[in-house]
Amino acid sequence: MKYAITLVLTAFLFISCKETPKKTETSVAEIAKTFPNSITSKLDSLVKTMAVNNKCKFTTIIANKDTKYFSGYDGRTNNVVTDFNVLNEISSCTKMFTATSILQLIEQNKLSLNDPITSIIKDENLEQMLLLDGKNYIDSVKVINLLNHSSGLPDYFGDDLDDVVIERYNDPSLTFTSKELLKQAKAVTANKFIPGSKFTYCNTNYILLGMIIEKISGLTYQEYFKKFIIEPLQLKNTYLKSLNPDITRAQGHFKETPTEIPATLAGSAGEIIASLDDMNTFIRQWYAGKLFKNPETINMLLNDHYMVMSGPIKYGLGVVNLMGLSYGHAGQTFGFQSYMAASPNDYSFAFAIDDANVSAWNEAIIFSSILSQLK
Repeated sequence: MKYAITLVLTAFLFISCKETPKKTETSVAEIAKTFPNSITSKLDSLVKTMAVNNKCKFTTIIANKDTKYFSGYDGRTNNVVTDFNVLNEISSCTKMFTATSILQLIEQNKLSLNDPITSIIKDENLEQMLLLDGKNYIDSVKVINLLNHSSGLPDYFGDDLDDVVIERYNDPSLTFTSKELLKQAKAVTANKFIPGSKFTYCNTNYILLGMIIEKISGLTYQEYFKKFIIEPLQLKNTYLKSLNPDITRAQGHFKETPTEIPATLAGSAGEIIASLDDMNTFIRQWYAGKLFKNPETINMLLNDHYMVMSGPIKYGLGVVNLMGLSYGHAGQTFGFQSYMAASPNDYSFAFAIDDANVSAWNEAIIFSSILSQLK
């Protein structure tokens, strides 16, 4: 799916998952003095206005190390949301799981940022995917180029508009292999460029990173996520939809019409579904460096290897630097938009919008700005 950052950035994001969600202790609202009424009332007003104006459901969590505050409103029924345990497709927020896995393997000296991807992945579709003016640049694509979307590879959805993509693939029973997605990408002729020369958001990059995880670790990327991220962080309401096809998740929409993305169409570029609480736990632990053994790893992720995404918004190794206010990721599937981020002052947020046609970027910027002003 494609989305715009305040009307200037177009990109593509993904995700989903399933099983019976386990109840957490998240209540309608947990308010402490660290969240003054001026902040919570402002948040509630923003959530309600956004949901009503767009006829969608908007749910969110904001947090610091001591406090969580939940807010939600259903603009279709004009009711306050009281259940925050539901699972949402978090889409390309999944990319942070994929990038984290790659960085963990790099810490183990099993991989490096500068490894050419053709030295790891052998695939006839990949070998012919980056032909430009009669020259083949595929051997110039490195792991780092996949992580920060500077590979020059085409997205396997090409230039098709969201409406066209959803009409073609809006069937959750469809299945795809990574090899099949690479074949689709090979057939795309537009949006190719010399590796490292610029930024262009591309889901093919993160399908390839999933293949690299499998090649290097000997586990499927789903198994790796579970063993080294989901279980260590005790994410009780985070699932890979390809492994749990029958799990109950919230209904997604596109322009108010119910939709659902096939899990393997998103794959390691975005198939996770999760609760707001788990999204918040992940981003806080990621930002604190808890998923890495070397403190220099998170320092690098926060400071190095960024490409300009749009204006002051930058994209690094699987992370969006939102104007220095927060660090996280956005996501879009056929039926959802989402965002999760942590701020340098120890605040974090995550939210889900149950209509993929409603952009998450303005709200992400507003949330980041509000939380960055707290002490």
